[in-house]
Amino acid sequence: MPGKALSDLGRKKRGPSLLALAVLLIACLYGGVAAWLALSDSRTAGVPVVELSLPPEPAPATPADKLLRTGNDDGHDDNAGPGAPDGKPAGVTPDVTPDATPDVTDADKLSPDEQALLDAARKVGAHDDGDDGDDGNDDVKIVGAETLPREEAASPVVALKPVPDPALVAQGRQGLLPVVARDGRQAWKVYARPLPKGLPAGPRIALVVSGMGISESATAHAIETLPPEVTLSFAPYGAGLQAWITKARAAGHEVLLELPMEPFGYPQNDPGPYTLLTSLQPPENISRLEWLLSRFTGYAGVMNYQGARFTASSAALTPILSALKARGLMYVDNGASQRSLAPKIAGDIGLPLALGARAIDPVQNPEIIDQSLTALEAASRQSGASLGVASGFPVTVDEVTRWAATLKSKGIALVPASAVAAAN
Repeated sequence: MPGKALSDLGRKKRGPSLLALAVLLIACLYGGVAAWLALSDSRTAGVPVVELSLPPEPAPATPADKLLRTGNDDGHDDNAGPGAPDGKPAGVTPDVTPDATPDVTDADKLSPDEQALLDAARKVGAHDDGDDGDDGNDDVKIVGAETLPREEAASPVVALKPVPDPALVAQGRQGLLPVVARDGRQAWKVYARPLPKGLPAGPRIALVVSGMGISESATAHAIETLPPEVTLSFAPYGAGLQAWITKARAAGHEVLLELPMEPFGYPQNDPGPYTLLTSLQPPENISRLEWLLSRFTGYAGVMNYQGARFTASSAALTPILSALKARGLMYVDNGASQRSLAPKIAGDIGLPLALGARAIDPVQNPEIIDQSLTALEAASRQSGASLGVASGFPVTVDEVTRWAATLKSKGIALVPASAVAAAN
């Protein structure tokens, strides 16, 4: 009995010891978990997390033809200038300040391109026999068809003479500039597309397609597609402009140079570098004008690009038009601003001027373009001659080409812009 009592006592002593150990282990386990949760402040604790590094999305591409200018100078809210998608011309640096002065090159030195251009002009002059522009080649270019012998050509496109005429250019501070020849010849007549002999009397329509030289595809399409009677107006900011002029004249088109002028809303609405501004003194604007005029040669005249504010200022516009008159050029007012003083000033100083009567493509829609062309026909019948201005978008070029083919049956003649310019 005493032994059994001792044995029972030993079992009682070992029992509480094992239970305590188990409790201690469980307490440590729960305590550790509680401590871990208490010390962690991450909302994703206990959840698998994977970090990914993604590349930035690329910028959307801009179609090349988007670079073509649309110019909507209505006197209030003009469109942005030509060039890149940000509204600035590609390849040029815009003015930092409104009165920035153009760089002036060495007056005694010609660039290689200018020298080659002048040499070519002298060569042309040396072989100029004074004929009517026919170089004696029996082949002529037909737009939209293969080249045909002259006798087989229904509507031959005779290339205009190569430019420049050496008597009509002189070296200025910033490049070759147009001048009146010593014998009195002027660029607005020499570089114009001549009217065909025997053109019947009747209403006449001139059409200027603007914004050339910015988009290569649109410019090539216009040169190759439009009738040669259509005048092409080139912006001063494109690349390889002289080569485009050569191609345009080879296809029979007379050409103009566009002058960027101050619109309402400038400088938020900026036509581009070397814009002519009302805030500048005449000598500064003349310096800018000379830079613009030196971009290429062979143009019969100039046309304003935007400029509702500038053309409404007699003090700003008169010196510019006087300078153009002195250089033997004509001026085409695109007709977008009813407040333009160009017609009055041109009449006062005797500057040849053609006034635009209608914008052909205010909207890039074939139906709207067709309605504008029909209205232009009506205006030509009423006044005898009318001038329309269009942009060089392919839809416009195609619609104009289709429309031009119908004019002969309507008794209307399509003529270049120089044909409706009045020498006041």
